[in-house]
Amino acid sequence: MDSYSLNCTEVGKLVLSSGLLERSWSKISEINESVQESNDLAIEIKVYREATFIFVVFYAPPVCGDASLNSGSTLVSDVTSQDADMFSFLCSEKTPSFYLHTHALQLFASAVTENNRLIDLKSKLLESKKPVIITGAALGGSLASLFTLWLLEKVEPKLKRPLCITFGSPFIGDAKLQQILENSVRNSCFLHVADATQTLTTKGFEPFGTYLICNDSACVCIDDPKAVIELLIGGNADLEGGRDYGNFLKSLDRSSMVDARLMIGDVIINGMKKRAEKKKNQRFDQLKKLNKIKISMAYMEWYKKESKKAKIVYYDQFKNKPAFVYETCRKEMNDYWETMVQEVEKVPQGEASYLKKRCLLSGNNYRRLMEPLDIAKYYLEGEKEYRTRGRARHYVMLEKWFKESELNEQLRGEGTDLSELLTFDSCFWSEVEEALIAINELKTQPEEGSVGKLMKFEEYVWDKISKREVSPEIFLEKSSFMTWWKEYKEIKGTRDWFGSSPSEFTEFMNTGEYKSYGKPELNSSG
Repeated sequence: MDSYSLNCTEVGKLVLSSGLLERSWSKISEINESVQESNDLAIEIKVYREATFIFVVFYAPPVCGDASLNSGSTLVSDVTSQDADMFSFLCSEKTPSFYLHTHALQLFASAVTENNRLIDLKSKLLESKKPVIITGAALGGSLASLFTLWLLEKVEPKLKRPLCITFGSPFIGDAKLQQILENSVRNSCFLHVADATQTLTTKGFEPFGTYLICNDSACVCIDDPKAVIELLIGGNADLEGGRDYGNFLKSLDRSSMVDARLMIGDVIINGMKKRAEKKKNQRFDQLKKLNKIKISMAYMEWYKKESKKAKIVYYDQFKNKPAFVYETCRKEMNDYWETMVQEVEKVPQGEASYLKKRCLLSGNNYRRLMEPLDIAKYYLEGEKEYRTRGRARHYVMLEKWFKESELNEQLRGEGTDLSELLTFDSCFWSEVEEALIAINELKTQPEEGSVGKLMKFEEYVWDKISKREVSPEIFLEKSSFMTWWKEYKEIKGTRDWFGSSPSEFTEFMNTGEYKSYGKPELNSSG
């Protein structure tokens, strides 16, 4: 038996031996009996506070499958209806929307809005030190699943997460929700007990979480969504009655958890195995390839130093003569970090995982070192406005995540050595290129728009210099920045548009003060 089905089998045995299934079902049965006696068709929610667990049980009035369970789906996205907005936190950059089952969502939303009990209960459960079990059968199980998802928005990563146990409940979300949860720790919070012949499957909806699928004599535990659908053949059943799981659970013990091959056959098992292997190969480890990527970074840092020895900025060196070996390194690093960002963006917005600290720091160094080379290629191809029209998304996200992490930047006070500093704004050279374009435009067709761009660039540069956020390399004689400065200085002295008073920046450049920028103070003592 492969390790994939073995792990599921052990989970199933653990659940069966814990007694949680029987305890959950007994509480569901208690509510069912009380509702039948009172003939009440309203949603019921009951909380059981025990010595070791807190049980929250949901009951929903039975319905015919054709009456409501095929009633359609509701879009959940960042901007959506009030009902669905409760679950928009599950959206991610990669998956900005998904669908929930309309009838189940409407029932749940009405339970939340008609009284404050669920809101109060949510707050109390978040403060609970005891494990929380949320359960329900049939449509009540769908409400339990929605409540668990809603609760999980606020559960801190270090706290114990609730466990949702449902019995014979229909699927509540589409394939996109399934994919979102597959990439989230929240997926492990759901255990669905299902009769293979009676549990509803509805077109357009997909399973998530772990399934304990039963027949008359045994059960199997699996978390492969495709295999779950293949095993649940009760698509025409309804929720008017539903199976009584009580007697079935009493007859189960650890020995009832069979080898998956004995219950479901080789065809499904082999499919599960192939999908598990594919998933394993596709799983992206943030740190696994990082050391290899650091070798490419070392090559580029060496290239940067060699360019500096030749009195030219590596940006201009690459722009003037792209080297194949460095172009290969650039592509390899770009592929790695693009994939990294894509994987992180799959995680729901409510899970503030982003990148590990080591990856954040490496990604920030990569962005500052390598994006200038992408900028060089962009402008060599005759393009304009890189920051708004040409910038790759992974650079944008790496910058955003680094700023949000509030990690410390390199010390750069007056007198500190900035010779190894990478310019903070990795789009700096695109601003230089735009300023050079404005200079050329001003030569051929003088207009205030070009003057405004140049004055704005001067302010931008002076701000970066004042904050000591640019590398001293920009002042190398052959740099594109110094080319711009020489032309700007000449134009500024001959055009009335710029005014007659010298700015702090022009004083800094004209007096040669820039030549000492970023150099360490010499210790004169002794």
